[in-house]
Amino acid sequence: MNDMRLTEKSVEANDTKISARGVQVYYGDTHAIKDVDVDIADQTVTAFIGPSGCGKSTFLRCLNRMNDTIDVCRVEGNIKLDGDDIYDKRVDPVQLRAKVGMVFQKPNPFPKSIYDNVAYGPRIHGLTRSKAELDEVVEKSLRRAALWNEVKDRLQAPGTGLSGGQQQRLCIARAVATSPEVLLMDEPCSALDPIATAQVEELIDELRSRFAVIIVTHSMQQAARVSQRTAFFHLGNLVEFGETGQIFTNPSDPRTESYITGRIG
Repeated sequence: MNDMRLTEKSVEANDTKISARGVQVYYGDTHAIKDVDVDIADQTVTAFIGPSGCGKSTFLRCLNRMNDTIDVCRVEGNIKLDGDDIYDKRVDPVQLRAKVGMVFQKPNPFPKSIYDNVAYGPRIHGLTRSKAELDEVVEKSLRRAALWNEVKDRLQAPGTGLSGGQQQRLCIARAVATSPEVLLMDEPCSALDPIATAQVEELIDELRSRFAVIIVTHSMQQAARVSQRTAFFHLGNLVEFGETGQIFTNPSDPRTESYITGRIG
């Protein structure tokens, strides 16, 4: 019991990285996200769980304005990153996405070399001044994604030629290459086998020392393994949010308990 209290205290001691208040999302006439309030801590893995279609991926995409790319989508409310409103008209969504990186459900390496996949972000954002600096960023990013030793002798080979698990770690390397502050992961293991999943989960645990990591997962076991905080979404509502151990062992809302015990889902 003491351990859990300790964990809770250390999680709460972390600074809030993202703060959302009164967030609503509409797809045309459909009200997909209803009045969500949440604070995401820095250097913490936060898991979003809930049944399919409950709004967890939609809300995740609000955090780097990916929903801007959908014509019929409208986002209302207030989302702040380090106290700055990310929906302010002066904010460039492309620059925002360099700070809030994203890894998708299916590995999606560019049809370029392994090196160029990782170098892409630093190049377009002008983050390096020389080839030597770019080489260093590529190596550091591949090391952070636990992929360097597997690919260092074939950096010019196509990224699409890697195995599924390696491709997903390449996408993680590509996301961290712009030195983001937040890493969003939308079901990053759903297309992977158990061994590759374990590697990515281990990696997520290491990455949280540098980033706020937010992971959408359909696997409650995964949420329990990798996250310190868990948010349960149901029918567009954020039903419950708190320390992961508490959400899984002693949820305060009957809907959360029904989902975790398999009665809804």
